[in-house]
Amino acid sequence: MTAVAAARELRSFLRHHGSRTPGAARTVLDGLHDVVPADCVAISVWDPTVGAHRTLASSYPATATALIDGRMHTDRLFAVVRAGGRPVRVRDLEPARRRGEIFERIIDPHGFRDGVTQCLFAADGRYVGMLNASSLDGRHPDDDTVALLELLGAELAAALDPVPVPSARTGGLGDGGGDGVVVEREGRVVVLSAGARPDLVRPPSPLADLAASVLAGAPVPGRVLLVAATGEVVDVELHATGMGVLVLHREVGPPAGLTVRELQVLDGVGHGLSNPEIGARLGIGARTVATHVEHVLAKTGARNRAAAARCAARWGLLVT
Repeated sequence: MTAVAAARELRSFLRHHGSRTPGAARTVLDGLHDVVPADCVAISVWDPTVGAHRTLASSYPATATALIDGRMHTDRLFAVVRAGGRPVRVRDLEPARRRGEIFERIIDPHGFRDGVTQCLFAADGRYVGMLNASSLDGRHPDDDTVALLELLGAELAAALDPVPVPSARTGGLGDGGGDGVVVEREGRVVVLSAGARPDLVRPPSPLADLAASVLAGAPVPGRVLLVAATGEVVDVELHATGMGVLVLHREVGPPAGLTVRELQVLDGVGHGLSNPEIGARLGIGARTVATHVEHVLAKTGARNRAAAARCAARWGLLVT
């Protein structure tokens, strides 16, 4: 297998499996041996909580690995490599700079004639770890190897990064993950997926007022449960964005086994309305409302109307 083919295969592994665990790191180490002609290779992650490296996989002697973990970050040469942001070989250093603890305790005692250190950075610029490789053959690593390491740098860094990369909130739209719209600051509604419901964010829907308040600077409420005018129960998630308010929505079943009518009654209870007031709003009699209230209390486990109102608030219940 050529070094280029090995790099391509390693990149695929990194994207699918990462290297944060020792087992995965050992697999990555094996792959690196096919990319980097070296006698010893190590992958180390930076632990900011203790201010030191932790080697996940290494073919260096144990004493050298311990030095990499505990002392390498204090070496002045390491600061130079980290600041440069590119792989640095021993031969790239001026002869006068080839001194210090790393040379005295790792490179010279083991007879390494060349090697490379590559500091790895997350997409947001955080330092996350490094790759070290040392060779008894002064011809390696060559320029092609350094170029391949630069190409692999982003994948190696992402594989070491303990902070997961957030997935796009809109990533699942139209693929079973719901639908969405954006309410722009000028009031225009932008449809993001084929099944999106712009009617949910237009008057008289209470989501229209909610989106307007977020645009005006009010705190984002997060998730709400909307009973639409057409009778569906919709789980809604709001996010403030540079464009406006992102509104993600998907139809769900009523919670706690409630019916849509019982949710409408619960909304009235949540607003402190009496049974006659709820009945007038819904066009039903007060006695029918009382029956619905009894069902709501039984299904939600609420002891009284105040507890039921708290339940409605917890769900973020909105009724059109």
